[in-house]
This record gives sequence, structure tokens and C-alpha cells, in this order.
Amino acid sequence: MEYSSKNIDHLGIVAGVCKEIGLVQEIDNLVGINEKQVVTTGEAITAMVINALGFVNRPLYLFPEFMRNKPTELFFREDLKPEDFNDDTIGRSLERLFENNPTKIFMHIALKTADKLGISRKFLHLDTTTMSVHGEYKFDDIDQVPIKITNGFSKDKRFDLKQFVISLITSSQSDFPVWMDVLSGNSSDKTHFRDVIKKFSKELSKQNEDTYFVMDSAMYTDDNVKEISPLVKWISRVPETISEAKKLIEEAGIEEMSKSSIEGYSYKEYMNSYGGVEQKWLVIFSEEGYDREIKTLNKNIDKEKDKIEKQLWHFMNNEFNCQEDGVSELNKLVVKWKYHKINEINAVEVNKTGKRGRPRKDMQSLKKVYKIKTGFVRDENRIELERIKKGRFIVATNDTGMDNNEALKEYKGQQSVERGFRFLKDPLFFASSIFLKKPQRIVSLGMVMVLSLLVYSVAQLKLRKALSERSEAIPDQKGKPTANPTMRRVFQIFEGISLLIESRNGVENIVGMMNLREIHRKILALMGSSYEKMYLC
Repeated sequence: MEYSSKNIDHLGIVAGVCKEIGLVQEIDNLVGINEKQVVTTGEAITAMVINALGFVNRPLYLFPEFMRNKPTELFFREDLKPEDFNDDTIGRSLERLFENNPTKIFMHIALKTADKLGISRKFLHLDTTTMSVHGEYKFDDIDQVPIKITNGFSKDKRFDLKQFVISLITSSQSDFPVWMDVLSGNSSDKTHFRDVIKKFSKELSKQNEDTYFVMDSAMYTDDNVKEISPLVKWISRVPETISEAKKLIEEAGIEEMSKSSIEGYSYKEYMNSYGGVEQKWLVIFSEEGYDREIKTLNKNIDKEKDKIEKQLWHFMNNEFNCQEDGVSELNKLVVKWKYHKINEINAVEVNKTGKRGRPRKDMQSLKKVYKIKTGFVRDENRIELERIKKGRFIVATNDTGMDNNEALKEYKGQQSVERGFRFLKDPLFFASSIFLKKPQRIVSLGMVMVLSLLVYSVAQLKLRKALSERSEAIPDQKGKPTANPTMRRVFQIFEGISLLIESRNGVENIVGMMNLREIHRKILALMGSSYEKMYLC
């Protein structure tokens, strides 16, 4: 008889969520099962989710190594072995997923899960992010590839790398993702937002409640406002590039604004018909935003001051054939200044021989050149205009009867989708290991990434809900009780839990669980009996 161990850590919770939402069955029902498959597509995709939420940063081709010491019989079924999850299996599963439309598959799973858990879809937050990749990604027949891995506007500021785009819609409740898509690296938000709402708004909305789409200022164009307003209710930030918006931000006095029920915010309401659509604009002032932006403004003023001092030192050592040339060159510098202005200009005449050294006394012909001496000061008028605009922005909605505080609250909830993007870009998440060369597989991998976010969100929602209903708490990183823990913290608590395996005549049996403490039992009881069975087998 021999004994060994297999690591389970927090992955039993991840596998438990996958089983609760029926992930394997849902994918296999939509994709189908081939009799020759040892591992079904649903099982392969679920294994990828478990790998992704393992936070070990292992690329897909190390899948057998990752699964080697994991209890596949507990996560899936007894006849599956770690070596069954090889790179060929994973690659073919990604291709089958692509052939069956990953966006549709994800939306089916997400909406079914949302309905099961009672997740509201009243406010849906839509945004995009860029995922940078390394490599050339050249294709012979560019028209046949589903997405173009190419350069575009990088939200990561990695303009040196090619990229693709992930589009995401989340519910404001628990940051739950309800829809996703993978786009070419040069896709534009301005047209994409409109296309998504036209195509998917009915499917994403519930019949018994109004649904609002919350978006950033990329949506707010004349064409978009005209086309989507008859279809859905929306909330969006108004870009300050619109002249009317810029004027309102500069003119709306804080003393004229009403205090919001959200602490630190004030607003003033205006009616507007931009794009020919009747809508409400709220000019909003944020105290916290003002303080933050003023600090940035002061830093930028100081940076510009240092830059100008260096520029003028070099400039005043230059020589010009005439005063006009010198002033013209100075004006080219000044026009780029945002917070400073010239306060004096003096032209100094200099005699030169055209040769190095002191001129001889009998030198008859001296060349006249000019140096421009100047100084600069802060442009207080321009700085004041910039200061007035700080902490202010405009939120618009085509629901003119909507409560102003609710409109502001839900626009602030746009952080929901931003938190989703931060999750996908976490260095420990396997997004950093995107190396697949087939665009089809990258599209499917994007779906798996967001599916991992869904599983994470479900686990977090279940635990927080149970803690709230039972007035319970668990310790946070500092050991203080919290009723709103992140699932990342819970995963850390479960680190080090292992299964004790007994091998007799080549047959393995689970005979015990090692390192399971009282805090683990408490969390599992809160999660539900199926999770307890996973660990107390």
C-alpha cells in the first residue's frame, strides 16, 4: 500500500461553481460530443477555467503538468487522467468552441446563471479593453481570419505591441458578466457600442423590467444617440469635445448646484436635444475628483515651468540675423505653453566678426546679430479657466423622468465593468500567457477568460449573500471580520489543502483531507452542501 497527495487548495470551490451552473453539460449540449473524444469540449473548457483561477500563470501547453497533481476524478469523472488534458485536446476544444459561436454560448450560460441566482439586469455596463500580445501574427489570407491581431489605440499604452479587443457587458449587481465578444485590435468603440445594442439589447433585457445600458463617452455621438435611443434607455458621459458641454462645464456655478444623496457630489439639471433626441444632462461636481484633479493640475504647472526654464536658457543663447526672426522662433515655443506666458522681450545687438577670438583693432567689417532676452510668468487667467473645469463632468440619459441621484449612481457603477477588466489583466491570470497563433483559438480563449470571471463572480456573490443572510463574517487580510470578502482573499485562505490518496494494487482511493481547518469548514458550510462534499469526501 502506498500513500500520496493531490493539491486541491481553493480549486474545489471553483470546480463546485462549475458544477452548480452545469458548465460541462451546457457547453456539451451546445457544441455536441464526438464519440472519439476522451475529454469533451465542456470538460476541456471547464479545466481551462480551473487553470485560469488557479492563479499560477501556467500557459496552456503546460496543462498536463498543472493537472498532474489535481484530483481530476473529483473535478470531473473517475476515468479521466491528467495526461488526457494535453495541448491537442485543449486546442481542438478551442476550435470547436469557435465553430459554435463563443459569444452566443457565453450569453446562454451567463443569462441562465443570472436568472438562477436572481441577478438583476436592469443596469448593464458596456465597455471595451485591449489585450496586448507578443509576436508578428501574420496571415496569408487576412480576409479569412475572424479577427485581426493588429495595432490600434492601446488602452494599456502599449502602442509597440499588436492587440485584440475584449468587449464586455456586466450587471451592476456583483460585477456579473452577461455578454462578451472578441474584436479586432483596431475596432472603434464609437461604432461597436451601437452595433451591440442593436443586435443584443432584446436578448439581454428582461421582459418584466426596463433595462438601461450604461456606457462611457465613446458612445455619445450624434449617430449613436439617434439610432439607439428608440431601442433602449441609456446613461452615458458626454464628451467635453462637444462645444455645448464645454460651455456648461465652464459656466455652471457650484453654488447653483443641488446636493446629491451620494456624499461628495452636487449636480445641476439641464434639458437638451443633442442628436435630435430629448434627453437630460446633469452637470456634476465631485469634491474628491476636484481635489485629485487640482493636485494633477499643480504638478503639470510645475512640470511646464521646469521645461520652459530649460527651453529659454537654450533659446536665449541662440543668435538671429534680425529681431523678427528671434521673436518668431520664440512664438513657436510660447504657443505650446498651457499655463505660462511671456512677460517681457528684449533684443540685444551683438557685433561679430564671423571668426573665433577677439577681433583685431583694424577690423573694419563687423556682423550684427541679435539675441532675444525674455522672461515668463504664470498665466493666471488660463490656469483659472482650467481650475473651474476640474471635478466636473456631464452625465446624460434619454430617460428624462429618471431620478437624478439614480442616474449618477449608475454611471458611477461603470466601475463594475472596469473591475472585470482589471481581473482579466491580473498578472497572475493566464491572459498574460496569450501565445496562440490561430485567431480562432484566441477568440475562444477570450470567451474562456470572461467565463472565468463569471465563475469567480458567482462564488463571491454566493458567499457574500450567505454571510449577509446569517449575519456572519470571516477574517480579512488584517484579521478583522468582514461580511464582504473578495474571493481572492478566500482562495488565499484555502491554500495548502490536499487530498490524501491511498494506492492499493494500482487503484487509488481518497482516504482523507489534510490541512482542513475550522475557517475552511465555516466557509464551505456557507457556500452549500455540494461544496462541503467536495472537501469532506
